[in-house]
Amino acid sequence: MVHKAAMAEVFITDAHRLGDHRFTVAAQWPRAHVFYRPGADGKCDPVLWLETIRQAGVYVAHRFYDVPISHQFVLAGAEFTIEDPQAPQYGSTPHTVSLDITFEPPAQDKRHLVIELAAVVRIDGRRCGRVTMRGQAIDARRYAVLRRRNAPSRASLAPFAQPSPVPLPPAAVGRQHEWDVVLAAWPDRAESWQLSLDPYHPVFFDHATDHLPGMALVEAFRQAVSLSGCRRSAPDCAPRVWALTSGAVTFDAFGELDAPVLVESRPVAGRTLGDHHFSVQADATQGDRLLASATLTGRPLLVAGSRALGSAA
Repeated sequence: MVHKAAMAEVFITDAHRLGDHRFTVAAQWPRAHVFYRPGADGKCDPVLWLETIRQAGVYVAHRFYDVPISHQFVLAGAEFTIEDPQAPQYGSTPHTVSLDITFEPPAQDKRHLVIELAAVVRIDGRRCGRVTMRGQAIDARRYAVLRRRNAPSRASLAPFAQPSPVPLPPAAVGRQHEWDVVLAAWPDRAESWQLSLDPYHPVFFDHATDHLPGMALVEAFRQAVSLSGCRRSAPDCAPRVWALTSGAVTFDAFGELDAPVLVESRPVAGRTLGDHHFSVQADATQGDRLLASATLTGRPLLVAGSRALGSAA
């Protein structure tokens, strides 16, 4: 019902209809997870927020809009804002999450459902932020047509003329395990990395897919912005990790699994905010095509001992 194969990757527990297009959805976030981990400040992982809303949208579409299980869900974009700077930290019990979700009146027929939703996120009864998400659910025939129409020419996917990428150490992007590092360094080119995905990663490749998972690109953006933002904020080379507070991601094209992807980042002019917050733009391209882009806002946190090395920056 949420298009996951492993029970450990399912966060939605229940849902109820409150009105024609308004729902309350319950979720539970585990104290420990193989990938979604607390940040350096002990707060919940913002990427987990997006994955939970994605699952909620899929579940509501199946349960309340009669979308067949066989339909494919194509993500178009998402935005999030963490409103509560003192959002609950991980503790001795799992977090109980409630989502107050409003669907825009969807355009729907038997083969196609356009999804636009807005969600208020409450953690342990406390309002902590909001997320919006856009996408569509389509049948197998329409999905096949969409994939063929958006498939790149092989000439446009010619390999980059570059040295072999150099894997980044997990601590550089606030990760604990090598397989959670999704970027490799591009020698002699600043603020540019190559996407490096383990095809057996238990979260990104929980089930078979014919394209790059959208959440893997979100994580690539998070890691690129972490690297870029922390370099900018740490001329003294003191180790830092990046804490996200808001962001917007747009998906423009399907990414192919068998061709290199370039991830680049740059500061957003005029978007330096108070309390050391600033925004960074990131893009993912494959050949001559833009796959996705993001603007992420956050602040660097000084690493204190080894605690941050197991965080999700």
